[in-house]
Amino acid sequence: MNRTPTVCKTLLASALTALTAPAIGQDLVLEEIIVTATKRLSTLQDIAATVNVVTGDSIDKFSSLGFADLESQTAGVSLATPNARSQTVAMRGVSVDAEAGVDSTVTIYMNDVLVTNNIAFGQLYDLERVEILRGPQGALQGRSSPAGAININTRSADLFEPDGYVQGTIDDNDGINGQVAYGMPLIEGKLAARVAAVYDTNRGRNVENITTGLDDPELEATSYRLNTVWQITDNLSADLTYQAFDRDGDDPASVVGVDSLGQRPTLKPEDRTSLAPTVNKTDFEYDFVDFQINWQIGGLDFTSVTGWTDETRIYREENDKANYVQNPLAGTSQTSTVDQEVWVQEFRLSSSDNDFWDWMLGLYYQDSDVVADFTVDTTTTFPPEFPAFPPLGGYQFTLQSNSIVPVEAEQWSLFTFNSFYLSDALSMELGLRYTEYEKYRAATVTLNGYPYLPDVAGFPPEFQDFLKDQITGPAGAAFPIEGIPDEFQNIDDDSITGALTLRWDWTDDISLYANYGRAYRTKGNSIVPSPNVQFIPDPAEYLLHDEETSDSFELGMKARFWGGRASLNAALYYQQYEGYLGFVRGVEVLDDTGNPVVLPGGLIYNGDADVTGIEFDGQVLLSETWSMGYGLSWTQAEWDGAAEPCNDREPGELIGSCDLDGERVGGEPEWSGFLNSEYFFPLESTEIYIRGLYKYTGERDNISASAGLGTVAEEFDDYQLFDLFVGWRDSDVKWDVNVFVKNLFDADEVILQDGPDQYDQFFSGGSYNETNILRERTIGLMARYNF
Repeated sequence: MNRTPTVCKTLLASALTALTAPAIGQDLVLEEIIVTATKRLSTLQDIAATVNVVTGDSIDKFSSLGFADLESQTAGVSLATPNARSQTVAMRGVSVDAEAGVDSTVTIYMNDVLVTNNIAFGQLYDLERVEILRGPQGALQGRSSPAGAININTRSADLFEPDGYVQGTIDDNDGINGQVAYGMPLIEGKLAARVAAVYDTNRGRNVENITTGLDDPELEATSYRLNTVWQITDNLSADLTYQAFDRDGDDPASVVGVDSLGQRPTLKPEDRTSLAPTVNKTDFEYDFVDFQINWQIGGLDFTSVTGWTDETRIYREENDKANYVQNPLAGTSQTSTVDQEVWVQEFRLSSSDNDFWDWMLGLYYQDSDVVADFTVDTTTTFPPEFPAFPPLGGYQFTLQSNSIVPVEAEQWSLFTFNSFYLSDALSMELGLRYTEYEKYRAATVTLNGYPYLPDVAGFPPEFQDFLKDQITGPAGAAFPIEGIPDEFQNIDDDSITGALTLRWDWTDDISLYANYGRAYRTKGNSIVPSPNVQFIPDPAEYLLHDEETSDSFELGMKARFWGGRASLNAALYYQQYEGYLGFVRGVEVLDDTGNPVVLPGGLIYNGDADVTGIEFDGQVLLSETWSMGYGLSWTQAEWDGAAEPCNDREPGELIGSCDLDGERVGGEPEWSGFLNSEYFFPLESTEIYIRGLYKYTGERDNISASAGLGTVAEEFDDYQLFDLFVGWRDSDVKWDVNVFVKNLFDADEVILQDGPDQYDQFFSGGSYNETNILRERTIGLMARYNF
């Protein structure tokens, strides 16, 4: 099967995951961890690659309520949410913004079905485990990715035993999280069902908007999941999962700076304050279906995985973040609506338990249809002194544009994965994958009109129409705009990727491996859904990008020692990218008047890069009541002779170009690590425990297009987070109550910063930067009952 059945439930895993108190057998040894990273049930120790697991037990124990919380339980993995609209996942030093329009460096799956970052960054509840696969995924996973993959495995119904839980969490960020799950056999051994649900609300980053008066922002999410397992015959089974999710709320953007005009307050990052005239709003919902069939026939295993996702994302964003356009009738916001539907189908046929050669053949198909609709209000202000026509000095009008961006992507792959058992101690694995891609992307920008176009003061009514035509004529003449020229809209591509691995079992407790992996990301184009695209000097140069290929070499070790009470996993790797796909937001181009205007959507560009790194992780049972887990990652990902679009221009340049040679790729830290430990005091039938989680994140580069200009940070400081849990539980973990403190020492380092928006630059020369800092200290209470 593709998902571990209930009888194979495992406890906390190793590998760069925060390990909780592992289950202790009578001989005080670490228990085996079952994974499906190779599309078969295997123990973690038998996988000749770096695979980490965060179990559902670990997720619950560390109160990881959202996907981004898993970052504290890993080293070398970044899960960032710069706002409620976009999320990024990074591994082994590289990442890309989810809205860049390119395949991610790290792909995410739910029950082996490809999902978007938006779906993954939801609520965590009733999970079996989360598997983290590091390094190129060019052989077995549905879509090739150069840095890794994450597979979220939900809990399935048990055919023989009923079980479930009720859990409630509250905290001082107005946080409320309630979860419930229950599964039971409907026909014992034949048919079972499970239902789970979650409700979550909190104040998000707790930003106050002093312009609108909003001091209690709210993010609210609900989700439920239904699962049915049917054992049709002894050799044939089916598993169906449906999940629905809905999240909406406020997402105010905080700013920092000193107003050069002396009219606005001086703000520091720890003020968590927004000045925008309106509050950003988010509304996101999706439906997810996963249907799997497993059939054992004639000594072979046949598997079918069918997946469907349908999601809608609506985000209203204020572009005048410091409220410089103070006319309430003039619009400065944009609303994006994105509808995305994805179908996935995979067939696999494999052998098993052969003496010399086990093989797998597979066919994968994916079809994705996206329609993005952007409505943007842009207000133009004439300078106070306008010698060409003095009556227009200070005059304002608002232009509304609409962009429709259809994106269609279809791919199919034929793949094979083979295991050769060369001797009792030596084995080899070979995987190959051939993929064909067809993509279509367009962007049509039209003029909706002028929501705000007042009369020109001092002129009679009969002259107003003439004057307004003269004012709006230059702007309106640019429409309609094709954001992607016709000749660039269709892209056909193909690739061959794969992996080769040698594994040697040195002893019963120590294995060594060496592997090679190749990954590929397709060529394509950037989308700029704005009339500002007309100012790009060479659309082919700035809007098109080439394909990316990468080759990785890894040496690794997996070991158990101290009589099975401790584990150590280590990997040393080198990866070379040719044409790595970088992405930058906030790029500005000079318009016809020489003023900078932003290019919404961002630009994709190519550049060579090299990545070197080393990873360690493990866990130790120090005693029957004391356990510890650890992980450490060092990654050096650097550009090799590359350059990116930026806002640092030379005279005559409409778009700047910044040399990246030797700079970090992706803005990820070189060093990161975690350490956790739990000690419990056994009582007669209960236990009192204390549990701690420590996470270190090193210095990071700011990858914004405005980084290093003016007061925009070029680099972010390192930071340390401590979480502490003190609780009381039943010895059989029937019930559990704890008090927790997250970010115990209230660290407040800056983790995101972007430069002044176009209105700020026009009126003040650039005074305020949008800035996010770490979430403040949170104190909470969790209670859980298992049945």
